[in-house]
Amino acid sequence: MKKIWLLMLMVCTVIGTFTACSSDDDGDPTPQLPVSSVSIPATAAVGGEVIIRGTGFTASGISLYLENSSKEKTVIDAAFSNAGVTFTVPMSLVAGVYNVILTQSGNEWTLGSITLTDADSPIISPSLPEVVVNPGKKVTLGGSGYESGDKIVLKAESTSNIEISEVTISTDGLTFTLPADCPEGDYTVSLIRGTSSWVLDNVVLTVQKAKRVKSIFMDAGGMGTLFLELKYDAEGRLSNAAVGDMEFNWDFEYDGNTIKTVSCTAGIDLIYTLKDGKIVKATAADMYEETEKFNDWSYAGDYLSSIVNPGEQYEGMDMTFVYNADGNLEDFNFGSDVHYTYGETSILTVPNTIDPAIAIHLPNLIYGKEDASLAFLLNKIGKISKKIPDSFQVPVSQDETTGELIYQTYTVTAVMNNNVLSIDCGNAMAEIGIPNLSITYENIDD
Repeated sequence: MKKIWLLMLMVCTVIGTFTACSSDDDGDPTPQLPVSSVSIPATAAVGGEVIIRGTGFTASGISLYLENSSKEKTVIDAAFSNAGVTFTVPMSLVAGVYNVILTQSGNEWTLGSITLTDADSPIISPSLPEVVVNPGKKVTLGGSGYESGDKIVLKAESTSNIEISEVTISTDGLTFTLPADCPEGDYTVSLIRGTSSWVLDNVVLTVQKAKRVKSIFMDAGGMGTLFLELKYDAEGRLSNAAVGDMEFNWDFEYDGNTIKTVSCTAGIDLIYTLKDGKIVKATAADMYEETEKFNDWSYAGDYLSSIVNPGEQYEGMDMTFVYNADGNLEDFNFGSDVHYTYGETSILTVPNTIDPAIAIHLPNLIYGKEDASLAFLLNKIGKISKKIPDSFQVPVSQDETTGELIYQTYTVTAVMNNNVLSIDCGNAMAEIGIPNLSITYENIDD
């Protein structure tokens, strides 16, 4: 009997041991993934929105991370719902493949991977109102979406990148100052935000030292030539203009908002009145009556729109100007209508100097509208065209039956080389007396 009880005790001991082991296993189960039916998009842009579909994302204690190839994790500020999870990819991340990590109560699961691409540009409608800018001057980039902390990088061929971190954000866009030693050239403009960068579409900045006209040579073939020389005072203002061929010589005097010279054709004082830096009134060089003494200058925004004389019997001054949406002179009427066209071959003008589209008419203007021609040289008529036209049309005859004007198109070839702008108007010189020009510029700081 004693042996039987001893055997039973051993059996109970073994059974008890197995029972205890089974109880321990049930208390430490393998952690179960709290989400199911997970669907992760293959790609997303840095800064873009990501939606991961699935169920169970509302379980307590859940966090989401993106893990790069170096196993560095970035916590994601995500919105969890019964349908899945939504988040914005942090701008601090760079393009690459990332694991999507889910954690809960110290446990971690890899849900899959996603490929991040470069961020879409956050700037809406970037623009550059001033295409040509002098070193050391301010530049304003138009558009919206700029933020505090943004930086600008300028890149041109054969030059090192120029990074500009001091910028000002306003309702007009983003403003920065070009370094005074910025080399001349054409620059692409990139925006830097965090670790992301974007080249701003259709924005090319031309850096060019400030220039002024030194002389203009006008060759009208058999009709003769004119050579106009310009001189400036210590403040950079036009002090003298002379056409030696015609024995014309104009000296300019400055007094507050007025500029004065003497007409070489009428022998009277020509006085130009300025407002906000633009001529708004000028003495009529070919006046006939006291009521016709002054010409009125009008503007459409920053661009000259007309020069007219209020005298009822006066027909000596009736000029109109129409600039297109690109800021180029499209129509110019000074007794004869001229229409200009611009294309891919059109080159940039030199800012704040005489508009080449007007300069090709200088001989006629000097003879017939002296006061206006001098005003163009003074650079006090608002903005000029951004480009030089590649052709123009003028009326050359009239249909005898309908009276309709018949226009002829002339090609303009412009080349800038070593501060000399050469403008060839083709057959216009021989057929209608429009001269070929050679405009020589000089740097203002020379």
